[in-house]
Amino acid sequence: MRYLLLLLLLIPGLIRAEGTRETCPVAADTLYLTFLYPIYYHMNYPPFATAASGDEGRLCIHIESPGEVIWYGFAVYSGSKASSYTYTLYDPTGAAVVGGTVLPNQQGYIRNYLEAYAGPATLAAGGYNSLSHTAAMSGDYYIEFSPPGNNTMRLQYYDITVSSAGHTAIPGRVWSKRWMFNVQAQFNIFKGALYAYSDDQLVTCMRFDSLQPLVFAVCCNATGCTNTGDLALDRCSRPHYSIYGQYKIFLNEPDPVSYPTGWVAGVSSFTATPGCSGTVTLQAVAGSPCVADLLININSPPGFQSGDVTLVKPLSTGTNLFYWDGIDGNGLTVPNGTPITITGTASNGLTNFPMYDVENLGGLDVELVRPVGNKLPLYWVDTLLYEAQGNQNFDGCISVDTSCHRFDYGDGYTVNTWWYALSQEIVPVSFLMYRTWAEQYTHTLCQGDSLWLAGAWRKTSGTFVSGGFSLLTGCDSTRTDVLTVNPRPQVDLGPDLIRCAGESELLDAGSGAGYTYQWNTGATSSTLVVMSTGTYSVTVTTAQGCSAADAMHFTSHPAPPPGSLLIKHD
Repeated sequence: MRYLLLLLLLIPGLIRAEGTRETCPVAADTLYLTFLYPIYYHMNYPPFATAASGDEGRLCIHIESPGEVIWYGFAVYSGSKASSYTYTLYDPTGAAVVGGTVLPNQQGYIRNYLEAYAGPATLAAGGYNSLSHTAAMSGDYYIEFSPPGNNTMRLQYYDITVSSAGHTAIPGRVWSKRWMFNVQAQFNIFKGALYAYSDDQLVTCMRFDSLQPLVFAVCCNATGCTNTGDLALDRCSRPHYSIYGQYKIFLNEPDPVSYPTGWVAGVSSFTATPGCSGTVTLQAVAGSPCVADLLININSPPGFQSGDVTLVKPLSTGTNLFYWDGIDGNGLTVPNGTPITITGTASNGLTNFPMYDVENLGGLDVELVRPVGNKLPLYWVDTLLYEAQGNQNFDGCISVDTSCHRFDYGDGYTVNTWWYALSQEIVPVSFLMYRTWAEQYTHTLCQGDSLWLAGAWRKTSGTFVSGGFSLLTGCDSTRTDVLTVNPRPQVDLGPDLIRCAGESELLDAGSGAGYTYQWNTGATSSTLVVMSTGTYSVTVTTAQGCSAADAMHFTSHPAPPPGSLLIKHD
């Protein structure tokens, strides 16, 4: 068997399979790797390749021309409850064209790894006894499985090969928007490669480094884990299941006849125009659909800093207008005159690769296949994951010897990585932030005080407006100050007094709503009875905080001693 496998590897013309050969390329891994779950009812996993899978979970086969042939066969994992498999093949209209239940050793049942690796016996020596269907129309056929009792069914071997009417195999016709695999044991390694075909028709190949996932699901799309319209948030990894399929994922490079390479052109013009409303109008002229990934640098050193803003916007061919609201990354309004620089890239083939429930990934290698290219920079934001707080890469990781975005977390998580097939630096633009500035302030003074407002010292209540057209910003900037002058209390303790010993005087500091009093004796009443010689003072404060004070001197004069006064009578 080992020599037959070597022969198959050395003679490409004998290789006709599309399935196990791609996702399980090493024969020694047969018992442990690459169990495809056509159905897997689990609370966190969506069904795959069943009637309940929907558009994202369909296992599709593309037919370019009527007369092409779909060859197929499968084998159920021996540990499954059912040894047979029941399937239905549908044409592009959704009509069932063929189906049935296949038992072990019947036509359409793959007996071993070598048969799965070789492909249909009609197309390659050493292959399996396949089922087939000659397509009557072009379009996307799809196959669904129905395990007995809706239980879990694992396919140990699987193959779907499309050929011409003349029996020439055509690889790159089998795809799904959401694949689900199982390596049977926690520490087995997934060694397959997958090919993503973006909506702008660029092809990238994803290879895994030491992925030990057990069961996992993958998809590719333009935004990330979610699609809310906030691309900066959508692409963040999540601590739960959160994936959706948009792009087609193939087991081989997509057939270039059915899936041609897209036309790529960059951004020819990028401008930023600040407005007096505080918003900035951004205009980009693109030669083809692409994505603008911008960094708005707000009076800070180059590179992302706290307070800077990132914007990610899809661009269509032609003129694109979008806006920045003038709010910095901390939620604060950017003030007039602040220097702003906008840098960024315009990219084609933006591909997000959210992977659900993957553990112990040594990293990813992503290569541009069409148009031909090298390894691509990888980006990620894992800051929402508890174990990975702070783990992010906005600069783009390219590693020649090792892979990028390594992690040992991932159990129950959705970990997203994204890349751009082609990127073009946008010519930076710089400007001063400005806006129509109209603010109002209120002030209070006490009678007799003054405040500098609108170019003068103000002592009376009123409304004072300053500002106007600004040569710096070209916008109207006005400041309105409303001044209220509160009266001070009237305090009069009267003239200094002399009284004979034993006589008293009532000092009255006046009264008013909310007044407070502080005498130098410590008293806090509005009146004070005095009998002893001394200076008495009081500070009176109104409810508005305005104060006034007064003082008087009281003399207590002793009576003369007896006989010191002579009284004469005429």
